Amino acid sequence: DRRVPIDRMIYTADGPSDVPVFSVVKSNGGKAFAVFNPESEGEFAQNDALLSAGRIHAYGPADYTEKSTTSKWLRLHVRSICDGIVAECEASLSEKVRRAPRHLHDEDTRGSDSRDKVATQEELF
Repeated sequence: DRRVPIDRMIYTADGPSDVPVFSVVKSNGGKAFAVFNPESEGEFAQNDALLSAGRIHAYGPADYTEKSTTSKWLRLHVRSICDGIVAECEASLSEKVRRAPRHLHDEDTRGSDSRDKVATQEELF
Protein backbone atom coordinates (compact mmCIF):
# COMPACT_ATOMS: atom_id res chain seq x y z
CA ASP A 1 0.00 0.00 0.00
CA ARG A 2 1.09 3.54 -0.71
CA ARG A 3 1.10 6.05 2.12
CA VAL A 4 -0.93 8.33 -0.12
CA PRO A 5 -2.97 6.53 -2.78
CA ILE A 6 -2.56 7.99 -6.26
CA ASP A 7 -6.28 8.74 -6.48
CA ARG A 8 -5.74 11.23 -3.65
CA MET A 9 -2.90 13.03 -5.43
CA ILE A 10 -2.85 16.21 -7.47
CA TYR A 11 0.26 16.52 -9.60
CA THR A 12 1.04 20.07 -10.69
CA ALA A 13 3.94 20.73 -13.04
CA ASP A 14 5.14 22.93 -15.87
CA GLY A 15 7.16 21.03 -18.40
CA PRO A 16 7.27 18.35 -21.06
CA SER A 17 9.47 16.22 -18.79
CA ASP A 18 6.42 15.88 -16.52
CA VAL A 19 4.24 14.19 -19.17
CA PRO A 20 5.02 10.62 -17.98
CA VAL A 21 4.05 11.51 -14.40
CA PHE A 22 0.91 13.30 -15.60
CA SER A 23 -0.06 10.09 -17.41
CA VAL A 24 0.62 7.81 -14.43
CA VAL A 25 -1.24 10.03 -11.98
CA LYS A 26 -4.22 10.60 -14.28
CA SER A 27 -4.55 6.95 -15.33
CA ASN A 28 -4.60 5.88 -11.67
CA GLY A 29 -7.34 8.25 -10.56
CA GLY A 30 -5.27 11.24 -9.46
CA LYS A 31 -5.52 14.75 -10.86
CA ALA A 32 -3.01 16.20 -13.32
CA PHE A 33 -2.76 19.98 -13.62
CA ALA A 34 -0.27 21.77 -15.86
CA VAL A 35 0.84 25.34 -15.28
CA PHE A 36 2.36 27.80 -17.72
CA ASN A 37 3.97 31.21 -17.78
CA PRO A 38 1.12 33.55 -18.79
CA GLU A 39 3.53 35.54 -20.96
CA SER A 40 4.49 32.49 -23.05
CA GLU A 41 2.27 31.60 -26.01
CA GLY A 42 4.35 28.45 -26.53
CA GLU A 43 3.76 27.14 -23.00
CA PHE A 44 0.05 27.90 -23.31
CA ALA A 45 -0.13 25.99 -26.62
CA GLN A 46 1.86 23.09 -25.16
CA ASN A 47 -0.56 22.77 -22.22
CA ASP A 48 -3.54 23.00 -24.55
CA ALA A 49 -2.08 20.11 -26.55
CA LEU A 50 -1.64 18.08 -23.33
CA LEU A 51 -5.30 18.68 -22.49
CA SER A 52 -6.44 17.73 -26.01
CA ALA A 53 -4.36 14.54 -25.82
CA GLY A 54 -6.01 13.60 -22.51
CA ARG A 55 -2.75 13.78 -20.55
CA ILE A 56 -3.99 16.35 -18.02
CA HIS A 57 -7.30 17.31 -16.44
CA ALA A 58 -6.76 21.06 -16.76
CA TYR A 59 -4.18 23.79 -16.97
CA GLY A 60 -3.77 27.36 -15.84
CA PRO A 61 -1.28 30.14 -15.30
CA ALA A 62 1.42 29.56 -12.69
CA ASP A 63 -0.36 31.99 -10.38
CA TYR A 64 -1.26 30.64 -6.97
CA THR A 65 -2.81 33.77 -5.50
CA GLU A 66 -6.13 33.26 -3.76
CA LYS A 67 -8.37 34.52 -6.57
CA SER A 68 -6.50 32.94 -9.49
CA THR A 69 -8.17 30.24 -11.56
CA THR A 70 -5.29 27.89 -10.78
CA SER A 71 -5.79 28.35 -7.04
CA LYS A 72 -9.55 27.93 -7.36
CA TRP A 73 -9.15 24.70 -9.37
CA LEU A 74 -6.67 23.28 -6.87
CA ARG A 75 -8.88 24.16 -3.86
CA LEU A 76 -11.95 22.64 -5.55
CA HIS A 77 -10.18 19.34 -6.14
CA VAL A 78 -8.47 19.25 -2.73
CA ARG A 79 -11.93 19.65 -1.16
CA SER A 80 -13.27 16.87 -3.38
CA ILE A 81 -10.48 14.53 -2.29
CA CYS A 82 -11.09 15.44 1.36
CA ASP A 83 -14.85 14.84 0.98
CA GLY A 84 -14.08 11.41 -0.47
CA ILE A 85 -11.80 10.57 2.46
CA VAL A 86 -14.48 11.63 4.95
CA ALA A 87 -17.17 9.60 3.14
CA GLU A 88 -14.88 6.56 3.07
CA CYS A 89 -14.14 6.87 6.80
CA GLU A 90 -17.83 7.32 7.65
CA ALA A 91 -18.80 4.29 5.58
CA SER A 92 -16.09 2.19 7.20
CA LEU A 93 -17.14 3.31 10.66
CA SER A 94 -20.84 2.66 10.02
CA GLU A 95 -19.99 -0.92 9.04
CA LYS A 96 -18.21 -1.44 12.35
CA VAL A 97 -20.64 0.31 14.68
CA ARG A 98 -24.03 -1.14 15.49
CA ARG A 99 -27.04 0.76 16.68
CA ALA A 100 -27.09 1.15 20.46
CA PRO A 101 -29.69 -0.82 22.45
CA ARG A 102 -32.84 1.17 23.21
CA HIS A 103 -35.82 0.94 25.51
CA LEU A 104 -38.82 -0.62 23.81
CA HIS A 105 -41.34 1.56 25.62
CA ASP A 106 -39.81 4.68 24.02
CA GLU A 107 -41.18 3.57 20.67
CA ASP A 108 -44.34 1.86 21.98
CA THR A 109 -47.34 4.09 21.39
CA ARG A 110 -49.88 1.43 20.35
CA GLY A 111 -51.35 0.72 23.79
CA SER A 112 -50.73 -1.51 26.78
CA ASP A 113 -51.36 -4.82 25.01
CA SER A 114 -48.27 -4.35 22.82
CA ARG A 115 -46.04 -4.15 25.92
CA ASP A 116 -46.38 -7.90 26.29
CA LYS A 117 -44.89 -8.42 22.85
CA VAL A 118 -41.52 -10.19 22.75
CA ALA A 119 -38.99 -8.10 20.84
CA THR A 120 -36.79 -9.62 18.19
CA GLN A 121 -33.04 -9.12 18.33
CA GLU A 122 -33.22 -6.73 15.34
CA GLU A 123 -35.70 -4.56 17.23
CA LEU A 124 -33.41 -4.36 20.24
CA PHE A 125 -30.26 -3.44 18.32
